[in-house]
Amino acid sequence: MTGVKTMSDYGGGRAKEISEHPPMSRLFIICGKHITKDQLIKHFESDGTIEECVVITDRKTGQGKGVGYVKFTKTSSAARGLLKNATIIDGDSRPIKVMISASYNREKSSDNAADVNENHFLRLFAIVPSSRTEEQLKEEFGSFGSVTQVRLVPDKKNDKQCAAYVKFTTFLETALAIENCNPCYKAKFCVPRNKLQPEKDPKVNSSPPVNRKRTHSPDRPSSTRGDTKLVAICSVQLNQDRIWRLFDICPGMKYCNIVTADDINITATVVYSNRADAQRAVDKIHGLEYPIGERVIVRFEEEFKEEIITKDALSQFGPPKPLVSEQVPCVKKAFFICMPEAISVKLLTDAFCRFGDLMRVYIVPGKRHGYAEFASDVAANRAIQQLHGVHLGDCRLKVLECAEYSGENKRNKMEH
Repeated sequence: MTGVKTMSDYGGGRAKEISEHPPMSRLFIICGKHITKDQLIKHFESDGTIEECVVITDRKTGQGKGVGYVKFTKTSSAARGLLKNATIIDGDSRPIKVMISASYNREKSSDNAADVNENHFLRLFAIVPSSRTEEQLKEEFGSFGSVTQVRLVPDKKNDKQCAAYVKFTTFLETALAIENCNPCYKAKFCVPRNKLQPEKDPKVNSSPPVNRKRTHSPDRPSSTRGDTKLVAICSVQLNQDRIWRLFDICPGMKYCNIVTADDINITATVVYSNRADAQRAVDKIHGLEYPIGERVIVRFEEEFKEEIITKDALSQFGPPKPLVSEQVPCVKKAFFICMPEAISVKLLTDAFCRFGDLMRVYIVPGKRHGYAEFASDVAANRAIQQLHGVHLGDCRLKVLECAEYSGENKRNKMEH
């Protein structure tokens, strides 16, 4: 086909490097296993000239793995291709998932590797004559899309030029502006501010590069405070290399490792260098059908632990019951202490609500103790008796009757 380089499909080993110029011009597609390269080309050829198209296949069987890449000659073409997310390829019945792909070619230790979240790339940077005004630039760049902001920064070394920052409403508009504006402007995508921070921090720059070999595991247990661990539950059809490729579409991944596997699911841990990158991975990958028909579940490790605790430790107290409106008068409070450290209010609420008539649970700010408010004596007493001494993960609960309510009961007895 015109504009497409011939390239054979490749298997699960190290992939042939695909060009990353221009930046963010390659799409990562999750589709049905039977989808071929020709079907992908036909589905995306209306978006622009396709430079390369690859479908990942099993080296032994030749069957597709449900993953493909489409590389365009222009970033704007890839931006148009993104709009085909959730569409259906001719000959299939399930919608596909389309994302901008992370680069296989980028330096693994690079702090300024591009963030593939296209919504972060709505600004361009250009060098313009100092005679240009913000209004003039807004009108000029307005021919490529809706300009929401123009900012000029004088060049201290050259008074004949200045830096211009132009913001658009969509990734596609920004790409079109970069490709079609005056070449003398040398326009390019702005690096998001959060990617500039590590360069300013000498401690980060002096640290050794992150090891991201395909061993998928760290050289030693990580002690970096910024590291964030995710737990992924996925199909047994995925191996460690395919899980690595899936999560590598989001920058910041340091390593991944399969923890357990049974006849139904695989559980893996995936570590990112900071929580923001991990959150992007959750937003992009959680709920994906990969392979088609089997959803990938992604949770932060602490949330996953809470779900396990809820299932194992709290099931003995029956199912959770709905909360009572806080407009109802509080009849009794239970006082609790978390030892050695406080746990989440969500998990505590899940524990106390199983006895009914719970209004709310709160922890005193900065402390490891708090209160559970109930709308009935019976529910509060049951919670105090049954939750006292219970272990929720690494936390042991100490639950007592609130002093202010026990004092009221004593006074009532004395009056009688």
